[in-house]
Amino acid sequence: MKQMKRDHLVAILLAILLAYMMYYNVIYALPALLSDYNGHTYVYLPLFTGGDWTLGWKTVPYCLWHLGVLGLYHILRIPLEVSSAYMTIFFFLLGFFVAYWIILRFTAYIGKEEHTAKAALIAFGLSVLQPIYIYWMDLGDRFLGSYSMNPIHNPTQMSMRPFAMLCFCFVYDIWNKQQDDSYKGVFINMEKGLKRAYIFLSVALLFSAMTKPTFAEMFVPAVGLIMLVQWILRIIKKDGSASAYFKHCLHMFYCAIPGLAYVLMAFLGYFIWGGSYGADGGFMITKWLEVWSMFTENVTLSILLGMAFPLFLILIDVRFFLKDNMGKLALVGYIVGFFEAALLGEGGSKLSHGDFIWPMMAGMLLMFMASTLHLLALERKQADTKLKRVLINIAWGIFWLHVFFGMLYFKSMNII
Repeated sequence: MKQMKRDHLVAILLAILLAYMMYYNVIYALPALLSDYNGHTYVYLPLFTGGDWTLGWKTVPYCLWHLGVLGLYHILRIPLEVSSAYMTIFFFLLGFFVAYWIILRFTAYIGKEEHTAKAALIAFGLSVLQPIYIYWMDLGDRFLGSYSMNPIHNPTQMSMRPFAMLCFCFVYDIWNKQQDDSYKGVFINMEKGLKRAYIFLSVALLFSAMTKPTFAEMFVPAVGLIMLVQWILRIIKKDGSASAYFKHCLHMFYCAIPGLAYVLMAFLGYFIWGGSYGADGGFMITKWLEVWSMFTENVTLSILLGMAFPLFLILIDVRFFLKDNMGKLALVGYIVGFFEAALLGEGGSKLSHGDFIWPMMAGMLLMFMASTLHLLALERKQADTKLKRVLINIAWGIFWLHVFFGMLYFKSMNII
C-alpha cells in the first residue's frame, strides 16, 4: 500500500510539473500578437460578451475552452490572463490523467499492470512529445511542417485531446464486444451490454466537437469507413452476419449524431453565417499538399520526423495496424486526417492558416497512443528473443527522443 501511494505520488508530481510548464507557456504566449493564446483571449473572448454572444459563437463555435475561461473570469473574478492559463492547465492535466488511466487499464488487461511510476512517466511523455526537429533541414520550424499531436501553442486542440483519447478507447471496447459477446471490456465494463458504452461514446464525441471539431472530422469518417468495409465483407461472405452487423453500424451512427450535429452547426456558423474571422473565402478543395507545402519543402521527410515512433512500430509489426481493432482505427484515422490535410483548405488569405491540417494532427494522437500501448504489449508478450528485445528498446529510444525534442520545444520558449 505504501509503495502504491509513492507510485501515485510520481503522477501527482509530474502533473504539477506539467501545470507549471503550461502556465508559463500561456503567460509568455499571451503578449505575442500572432500567438493563438493572444487571439483566443483578447480577440475572440470579447465577442462573447459584447452584447451579442452569437457573434462570438459563430466566430469560435468550438468554445468549451472559452466558456471555461469566461466562467473563471466573471464568476470567480480571476484575472483574464490567469483564467486562460488555469483553463488550459485543467484540460492539459485532464489529458495527462486520461493517458495515465488508459495505460494502467490496458496493461492490466493484457496480463500485468504497468508500474504506476512508469505509467506516469509515459503519460508525461505523451503529453509533451514533439516531432524530431533538425534545424539545418528545410522542414519548417518546430511545429509548422512536421506538425504535432501536442500543439501546445493552441488552447482548443489541446483541450480536445482528453475527449479524443476517450472516444478512441470506447470504440475499441465497443468493436470488441460487437465481435465477441463474451468480451468483458478494457476501459468500460462491457458485461452489462453495449448501451452504456454507446452513451459514453456519444457524450465524449460531443464534448470533443464542442472543444474543437477537428477530431470528429477525422474520427467519424474513419470509424464509418472501417465499419462499412466490414459490412461489405460480411455481405460477400454470405454467412448471415451482415444483417446483425448492419444494426451495429446504425447504433454507432446514432452515437455520432450529437457530435455531427454540432459540427454541422459549427460549419454553418463559421463558413455560411459569416463567423470566419477576417475571412475572404470559404471552404475549398486544394491542390495535392498545397497548404502543407507552404511550410516545408519536403513533406515526406517532415512526416518521417514527425511520426518516427509510430512508423517504426509499423515497420516492426504491421499486422497490429492491419488486424487489431486499436491499430486499425489509429491507422485509418491518420490516413483520413492526412487526406483532409492534403486536399482541404480555406479560400483567400486564410489558405495559409492550414485549418484542415488539424484533423491530421488528431490522427497523429491516435497513432502515438496506439503505438505506445502496443509497445507495452510487446514488452509483455513478445520480448522472448534478443532481436525482439533490441527492437523494443529501439522503439522506446525513439519515443523518448520525441519527448526530448518536446522538452527542447518548451525550452525554446524559455519555460524550463
